[in-house]
Amino acid sequence: MDSLYVVKTLIVRMHESFLDVMENVDQEVADWLPPGEAHPIRTSAAHILWVEDAFVNAVIRESTTLWADLGLQEKTGIRPGPIPNLEWARTTNIDIKELKNLYVNELFDNTESYIENLDSKDLNREIDIEGKGRALKRVLIGTRVSDILLTLSIHSSNHIGEIASQKGTQGLRGYSF
Repeated sequence: MDSLYVVKTLIVRMHESFLDVMENVDQEVADWLPPGEAHPIRTSAAHILWVEDAFVNAVIRESTTLWADLGLQEKTGIRPGPIPNLEWARTTNIDIKELKNLYVNELFDNTESYIENLDSKDLNREIDIEGKGRALKRVLIGTRVSDILLTLSIHSSNHIGEIASQKGTQGLRGYSF
């Protein structure tokens, strides 16, 4: 098994986990405010998607995000980016059905198409992350394409677990298995 296979498999499985955990999330479930400082499912889901879009399209490919290409800021009224604070996370309305219908499949297809065409040489390419934000530097495990994709997989999987837990707290099954 080579590193290219591992990276591709992690991204595809992460997508499958996201789709699985979001399967029966309606607006009421997505809007539920957990106790303490945890974010509602709607902002956690949006964050997972925005980070993937930013990492793959803006950082690695040095292109525009799919969010921008699809005109979703205008359609949804939401400007994507890091979740600025707890108040924003708890008060920003995100239509979960709209997010799923307009963005998820397009984004996952975009990412999977990109990684399908990678080769081992591509994984070792260094990415210049200067000027791309302090938060990015804090979370990345390195600056090669493979490092960024591994960070994406770990980051997203952590948040997917949070969503599953929040569903459980609401009396729902978190994962289908």
